Amino acid sequence: MASEQNLGMEEAQESNTVYIGKKPLMNYVLAVVTQLNMNKSPVVIKARGKSISKAVDVADIVRKRFVTNVKDPSDKFIVIGSEELTNEDGTKSKVSFIQINATNSAAPQHSDPANAKSEDRTIYIGKKPTMNYVLAVVTQINSGLSNVIIKARGNAISKAVDVIEIARSRFIPGLKDPSGDTIQIKSEEVANEDGTKSKVSSVRIQISKA
Repeated sequence: MASEQNLGMEEAQESNTVYIGKKPLMNYVLAVVTQLNMNKSPVVIKARGKSISKAVDVADIVRKRFVTNVKDPSDKFIVIGSEELTNEDGTKSKVSFIQINATNSAAPQHSDPANAKSEDRTIYIGKKPTMNYVLAVVTQINSGLSNVIIKARGNAISKAVDVIEIARSRFIPGLKDPSGDTIQIKSEEVANEDGTKSKVSSVRIQISKA
């Protein structure tokens, strides 16, 4: 079992703990990134049993793709042990757990958000899971950008709307309700695989902090 010293700030940071379960991987990545971008550090990633490998993946994706100033996990930030759990039939069994403390090494260095180019603020909605795009929106807004542009075509338009609603209702409640000139709908000509061309509906939505 891990010592109290090794457990570090887990008890004090209980509200900063992300428990890994059966949800898609990117849901947990989003939860960790959101808390780190809110300057909550460390964020504790904890998993038991079969979810341990997913916890390692979450920590690695957060560090390599979204919050590059997170310290490289080492023995100082990782705790491995076992816990006794009560089963549904009333019996008890021990299960392994892992705890990873995601800690910012320093304040991230951002370029001047006011000078960000339009293409740097644009998120194109495609075939990836919805939460991947929600994570992209939250990351850009929390990095200091005042507005982010979302673009989608055809069947991806409904996903674009879902992305905005999830980001606004669950992660960044201060986002303005898109309306008026912040939404543009038009048709675009695209090339098909057989060389022919067809028109498809597209939407451009700008979301901004209130």
